[in-house]
Amino acid sequence: MNSSGVSKAAVIGVVVVVVAVAALAVFMLVPQGPRTIRLEALEFGFNGPSGGPKITVKAGETLRITLVNKGSADHEFMIVKDMKGLLTRLSEKVKELQSRGLKEEQITTSEEVEEIMDEHVAIKLLVGGKEATEVEVEPGDTLEYSVTFNERGTYYYLCAEFTATFPQTHADKGMYGTIVVEG
Repeated sequence: MNSSGVSKAAVIGVVVVVVAVAALAVFMLVPQGPRTIRLEALEFGFNGPSGGPKITVKAGETLRITLVNKGSADHEFMIVKDMKGLLTRLSEKVKELQSRGLKEEQITTSEEVEEIMDEHVAIKLLVGGKEATEVEVEPGDTLEYSVTFNERGTYYYLCAEFTATFPQTHADKGMYGTIVVEG
């Protein structure tokens, strides 16, 4: 084989390697869709018996969340900025409604309680193409939804369900976690 044959083979080999590396780089740089977070709802925590994992995201990032209810009670997921304010207002409203003679089911399904929750929602969820302030998942079920974090700050995800803890919420029992949105 002459020297020109060797150099042609070398050039072809180099070109093949360069094209392969470029294709791999393009594949790795193309967004692969939203990051997925899996949360398992238990009594009374996310991914454990109390609390929930800290989730860190970038402003503008969208997360896909898979919520699996591995507990024996219904569980909710909502995102708020002022968790303490929400829980205080809910507690006060429950006491007020009890003083008026309302029973547990009447209180937990009342428009007044729902309005307090809706007022505290900081970021809406996207469920099946529709916006929602919260999602609820029954025991044994799984629900997927997405959420986009546009503003920096610290948020709380929590379960404000009353089942098995009335007059307190599951969040009062420790069922919440932190979301930090970085710039």
